Amino acid sequence: MTDTARLPAASLTDFVTSLLQGAGMRADDAKLCAEAFILQEMRGVTTHGLRRVRPAVESLVAGRLNPRATCEVVSDDAATAVLDGNGGVGMVACMAAMDRAIAKARTYGIGIVTVRNNNHFLAAAPYCLRAVDAGQIGIAMSNSYGAMAYTGTTKATPGNAPMGYGIPGEAFPLVFDAAMTISAGKLQQWSREGVPIPEGLQGLNADGEPTTDPAEVLAGVTLPIGLHKGAGLTIMVEALSGMLGGGSFVHGGRPEDAAMEMDTYSQCCLAIDVARFLPLAELKHRVAAYVAAIKLRPLAPGHTELLAPGERAYRSYVMCRDEGVPVEDEVRADLQACASTVGVASLL
Repeated sequence: MTDTARLPAASLTDFVTSLLQGAGMRADDAKLCAEAFILQEMRGVTTHGLRRVRPAVESLVAGRLNPRATCEVVSDDAATAVLDGNGGVGMVACMAAMDRAIAKARTYGIGIVTVRNNNHFLAAAPYCLRAVDAGQIGIAMSNSYGAMAYTGTTKATPGNAPMGYGIPGEAFPLVFDAAMTISAGKLQQWSREGVPIPEGLQGLNADGEPTTDPAEVLAGVTLPIGLHKGAGLTIMVEALSGMLGGGSFVHGGRPEDAAMEMDTYSQCCLAIDVARFLPLAELKHRVAAYVAAIKLRPLAPGHTELLAPGERAYRSYVMCRDEGVPVEDEVRADLQACASTVGVASLL
């Protein structure tokens, strides 16, 4: 099997589900997480797909994650709710939060649900697409470890503020999913590939000097996208997740100890019922017209086409759906190691 060989998405999902079950998770929870991992891989976001399975399995086996945590309702009032993840796998409680937000949006037009005492939620896209599948607009965000320098300092201060949205469309949904800085996964990918950080992004090396060398930034610190503008958006994300959600913020700390290690992850999920504003088909048509208008603009030198948010990921998803999911050699080795650890027969 080469690094370009492909496996059916369903078979790969079953395999990852068995790995997570072998590490102690309930069958339904394991399948939910496996579907999120595979969805990200199919969308071409390999930094937040199958590469994250081994760390999850290792954390479950080591007891750092509660494999059988039960998501509890802390409060539920009209269009809002607060959930407690009880230290389980982050995707389980966060998807429960989005599902509850979707249900509330059907009743109230909008739903907003936070989840506290949780863990890493992987990425925003799986939750946003859950809302899209329900005919709604979805927004998801999370707090995170202190990861980037606030504007004017060279020390990691706020988290990288992962956030995203999903909007129903005719040909494909508009999906934005990004941190407010360069993720460590992307820096590692560019470092492996030997390519510089793309134009418009940069970080600081260990001496606090600007650089586009991903290896140097890994040893230093990233900067907010758009500098003060990205920093401002980061505060909004941390306000709705870390602050409002009852988790950690400001370098993973509490107000009384801003330099402490990460305490708990928390997320915020919002769902908006499109039908409260206009028919879903009309919104999809408007989205398609918006995308078409963008694509009518002339191309800048060096560009071959204009892509809307989520368009490249959708193309990757369709190819993987039809032709199978490619599994890189390094990732295949990780998954095989997981299978050996938990006593599951390897699919690879």
